[in-house]
Amino acid sequence: MNRRKTYTMKWPRQKKPGGLAMNCRMRDGYLVFFDTMREHGFKGEVIEDGEDAFKFRPDDTDFEPGIWEFKALTIEDFRRETWKIVENGGYIRDTIKTTDDLHEWYRKAFGKAAGLYYPEVLNN
Repeated sequence: MNRRKTYTMKWPRQKKPGGLAMNCRMRDGYLVFFDTMREHGFKGEVIEDGEDAFKFRPDDTDFEPGIWEFKALTIEDFRRETWKIVENGGYIRDTIKTTDDLHEWYRKAFGKAAGLYYPEVLNN
């Protein structure tokens, strides 16, 4: 898990990712992330963790029980599918050329609201 990356998020019953997650981190037993509108926190555990993907199992089985999958957003995935589910997707798809630039665009657009302006995030 990398706080500087933007991830696509897929719940167990979804065939395709249904949203984005930024500033993903574990805090006091909760997975905390920002979805471009607000911060969320879900009690549970990360069961697989890598630089470009991780899986989370929430403790609360009443809300989306099962394994949640987070995958680092790539420009290829964005151009293929993700642009259709995000605000200004067509503009971003046509303007941004690389995966690194895509992550940077999201940090610039939502970084302050997502809590990405802390020194430990900027330097990691």
